[in-house]
Amino acid sequence: MATTKIDADHAYSPSKWSHRFNDSEKVIESHVQALTKGTKSARTTLPCLLNWAVDSKSSFSDHAIDIYLPSNTIQLLPNIDSIKPKAIFVYLHGGYWQFFSRNESAFMAQVMSEAQILTAVIGYPIAPHATIGQIVTCVEQALVKILEWAMKLSIKVFICGHSAGGHLAATLLLINWKNKYNIDHETFGGFFLISGVFDLVPLVSTYVNIPLGMTIAAAKNQSPLHRDSNDYWSALKHVPILCVHAQYDSPAFHEQNRQYGSCLEKNGFNNVKTIQFDNFDHFDIIEQLEIRDQPLTTMILKLIDECT
Repeated sequence: MATTKIDADHAYSPSKWSHRFNDSEKVIESHVQALTKGTKSARTTLPCLLNWAVDSKSSFSDHAIDIYLPSNTIQLLPNIDSIKPKAIFVYLHGGYWQFFSRNESAFMAQVMSEAQILTAVIGYPIAPHATIGQIVTCVEQALVKILEWAMKLSIKVFICGHSAGGHLAATLLLINWKNKYNIDHETFGGFFLISGVFDLVPLVSTYVNIPLGMTIAAAKNQSPLHRDSNDYWSALKHVPILCVHAQYDSPAFHEQNRQYGSCLEKNGFNNVKTIQFDNFDHFDIIEQLEIRDQPLTTMILKLIDECT
């Protein structure tokens, strides 16, 4: 049993699989520095509206949204309903539901701004201050605000999540937005799931679960890979979905990504691409979005152009 736990801990420790550094701590340090620097730059150079509260009565911290606007819209502030960007790019950060925040998560906003795309960074409470179920609910509530705003502006929303954020983005496919919130499926432009984890059960026995405290039952319930096909909103079956992993992700992440892409296809989603990006690891695969001519950035911007 001890060996199994050690193996699972290693399999779900992305920093131990990087090809760029021998020291896993340096992998994390480099990643934090890159995201923080990119976000600070975006906040300095772009018109932005920070701390848009999702629920003013919420007791959860970081239950808010940061908005980064195309630079040519500054004269329209503060009347954000008069803004007409090409699309809204929503970002859900990773960190195993226990690390990171909005303060490190707008590193792609400059590139999106140059493409006339608005960036919305969703903040959510993290463990141990919130359970997985509470985190999922907070993300859903935040996306409602963004989708309703997008419907007013008659533009599409593209949702991107990295690592744990990939899991959170996938849970949004399990909601019938029309029945629950009267939101049209046409408002969704696409989903970009980057090095996500879609089966939480293997994490229950690992170090990841110490602050989360998931039972196996809770992990299954919050795992998109364990949900019945009837739970998926079929109205989104034509929406483009990218399931992306890195060459230097661990084999466990490779398998989760492939399994989830296959799961979506089996459940009737017919516009799914499952892709491996060579020469990247779990961290620099998402760091690409800070640079215009990187392969993931190019793929995402091309898809947004085709869908808007």
